[in-house]
Amino acid sequence: NEQEPDGWNINTASSNLLALGQLTELVFPAAFRTMPDFEVVMDENLLESAELVSEDPQVVEYVISPDAVWSDGTPITADDFEFQWMMQNGSNSDVDTASTTGYDRIESVEGSEDGKTVTTTYAEPYAEWKSLFTNILPAHIITELGDGDPVVGWNDGLDGENAPEFAGGPFMFEDYRPEQSVTLVPNPEWWGPAPNLDEIVIRFDVDNAGIPAALENGEIDMAYPQPQLDLVDQIDGLDGVESQISFGLSFEHIDFNLNNSHLAKPEVRKAIAHAVGEEDLVARTVGQFSDEASVLQNRLWLSNQPQYEAHGDEYLGANVDEAKALLEEAGYDCSSSPCTHPEDGDLTLRISTTGGNQLRENTQLVLQNQLAEAGIELTIDNVEGGAVFEKFFPESNLVTDQDYDIALFAWVGTPFPSSNKALYVTDDPTLVNSNNTNYQNPDIAAVFDEALVETDEAAAADLYNQADEILWQDMPTVPLYQKPTYLPYRSTIQGVEDNASTAGPLWNAHEWTVEG
Repeated sequence: NEQEPDGWNINTASSNLLALGQLTELVFPAAFRTMPDFEVVMDENLLESAELVSEDPQVVEYVISPDAVWSDGTPITADDFEFQWMMQNGSNSDVDTASTTGYDRIESVEGSEDGKTVTTTYAEPYAEWKSLFTNILPAHIITELGDGDPVVGWNDGLDGENAPEFAGGPFMFEDYRPEQSVTLVPNPEWWGPAPNLDEIVIRFDVDNAGIPAALENGEIDMAYPQPQLDLVDQIDGLDGVESQISFGLSFEHIDFNLNNSHLAKPEVRKAIAHAVGEEDLVARTVGQFSDEASVLQNRLWLSNQPQYEAHGDEYLGANVDEAKALLEEAGYDCSSSPCTHPEDGDLTLRISTTGGNQLRENTQLVLQNQLAEAGIELTIDNVEGGAVFEKFFPESNLVTDQDYDIALFAWVGTPFPSSNKALYVTDDPTLVNSNNTNYQNPDIAAVFDEALVETDEAAAADLYNQADEILWQDMPTVPLYQKPTYLPYRSTIQGVEDNASTAGPLWNAHEWTVEG
């Protein structure tokens, strides 16, 4: 794993990294977990029950296993649930939190039965209550890390090299070596079925280019890289190595910076969407890995989720004539290339992504050629690795300081689409602003707000599909395709099953066995 965390509290905005969440999946407790088929199920090791016991007011009751304890022997109780709520409900602006969504609707968290029963009462209904209380941290230990100040412990106690020395799951971290590795070992106080493996060493010092050789010489036994065609071809030829390609909840897309005078015009954004030949794009990129790859036509539901509806049919296939007609409607002269506007000049736009990612760079080249047919000139403006995200999400001012025109990257989805509200709404003080496009439409904010309180799952799914239809009408982003996950591993490891949600490949590592 080449994505080494720079902090270990995934609940904070500063350390909210997908790769970290995959590492903590079997270290920190969670009320519910996502399975490989994206079904959300209660964690029966942690909880005996989790029930919606009242709808008005909304009350959810959790019963914690009497055997559930932290690795120091302290029972896991309502105190830990209450601490998680207090740190993430947005009531204290000094707390660094990745998201307040859902927690900000809870009015109280109360314990009974020696703290093993947790009653959460909501001030406002929240349909996606099963998304809450993940990566639960021990209130007493985090407070100690802050020298008695829980906020300091939460914000800073797990920063940098301070990998947690505690756990509430089957594994715990040990022997963290910055820029090299961290080891997962069985938690001696784990009350569930004991892991079969003595240790799992997570390496941070093997990059994609080195993975085939590392697998071949036995230096590593498994990898979880972003798939690139050359990499997959090299690994497929190795003896004793199997692999899985899956399509998960992350999807590749392009975002438009609406501060750009060209992209502020909806006609230009729609022209770009019409100029993209999505099926050809898929065939030239992810279609080379799997014949299951397909065009994505929804931003809130993925194609292998039952709630998915395809809303982008009118944009399927490159339609250069329609693209040019929209540009001319917006005042562009497309008699030569690039098209020009009397006030805004040549229709030349920069597209930026993570340099060195071959799949994304190939996507850029395909888009560049396709858009040129419609008189839209793309110039490639990449930054190596994750540093490019400073262009998309500058720390100074997300609304004015973005240094890009078109951004190509992936959103990491979950079975709970309410988290997408922060991507499309900026004027909600309860949200951590992730809207890098500067898109605004009060209609979409209203649909998200309605869906948040809709406790009927089918009705909520319909509302999120309505939100996606609004996004097709306004086109602040264009979804392209679901990202494949690639999991090569030595065939002597039994029980490996990729979980292409945010859980990742380690989700069932406590069940793995090794032959020989």
